[in-house]
Amino acid sequence: MVDLLMIAGFVFFYLKFKKVFDLPWEEIKESIERAQELVKKLEELQKASKPLAEGRGKDRSVKDQVFYLSERGLSSKEIAKQLKISEAEVEVILSSKKLR
Repeated sequence: MVDLLMIAGFVFFYLKFKKVFDLPWEEIKESIERAQELVKKLEELQKASKPLAEGRGKDRSVKDQVFYLSERGLSSKEIAKQLKISEAEVEVILSSKKLR
């Protein structure tokens, strides 16, 4: 009798957790690996586009930093956020470069 109850219990838990056993584990593993690669690429890009407050950036004016970050492909909004100035100020600085 105890054996039947144990078997019934195993069947019950198997049916409850069957979805977990049927997951595409290989696809999940590949997705995690791709995500980790993307995180590494984002970290590299973030390091490359950090504000120039480090090293030689201390000697540069805000105007030069805006030009530098713009040349690196950052948007006005991203530049403003990194340099802690308004987006309008970034736009004015960038438009002054176009007038030259």
